[in-house]
Amino acid sequence: MSNSPITITDTATPYLEFIAHTKPDWTRKAMKSVGWMMQKEIKAGIKSGSPGGHKYANFMPPTMRAQFEAAFGAKVRRAYQDGGKAHREGWGLKSRAQLIAGGVKETTVGYTPLGKMFRAVGYQYDARSQSVKVGWLSSSAKRLGEQIERGYVKQLTEPMRRTLFAGGFQLAKGKTSFRIKPRKTFGPMRTALQPKLVPYLESKIGEYALGKNNQFASSRRTYKVR
Repeated sequence: MSNSPITITDTATPYLEFIAHTKPDWTRKAMKSVGWMMQKEIKAGIKSGSPGGHKYANFMPPTMRAQFEAAFGAKVRRAYQDGGKAHREGWGLKSRAQLIAGGVKETTVGYTPLGKMFRAVGYQYDARSQSVKVGWLSSSAKRLGEQIERGYVKQLTEPMRRTLFAGGFQLAKGKTSFRIKPRKTFGPMRTALQPKLVPYLESKIGEYALGKNNQFASSRRTYKVR
């Protein structure tokens, strides 16, 4: 399953297998470093909207999304409020990427791909198997991640229709649902990261062999990947 954690072990090459038996402390530090690198790359991939170079399906334009949220009583970002930057500069139905390419700051546009989901990605090191895996850090994030990966249908109730109509959204007669397109993250990222893992691991071990990075500091916090 593409949403399952990405797992690597330290026996990818005879050299790494030798190091695992003769320098277990180097291996432990290097594996944790690889885990940190992987979760950082995955987070960046999500935020870019093109994890592993595979672009997510288009999202609702930011101005439309702000209207949609406002219709349901959510607090709207300052840029999208009446008289805000979106109105003054005529953002209209421009996509997030178009607005950023046009010089608008990402923080001003908001609406990062998948929202705050990137914060739920982390890594877990297993000392017993000397392996590391990267994935979702909570069961709720994993469930939502799986839903996003395969796509889903959001049912449209009559109260929702009335709310959207009052907010200025004209829905087709008889429309009873929204189709949310699949947006894959872990599959493309696994493919993109795979060629980097062994070279990165070997380079880290090389640094330890040369006496570099001996002050490697890892967080005392323990994460569990789902």
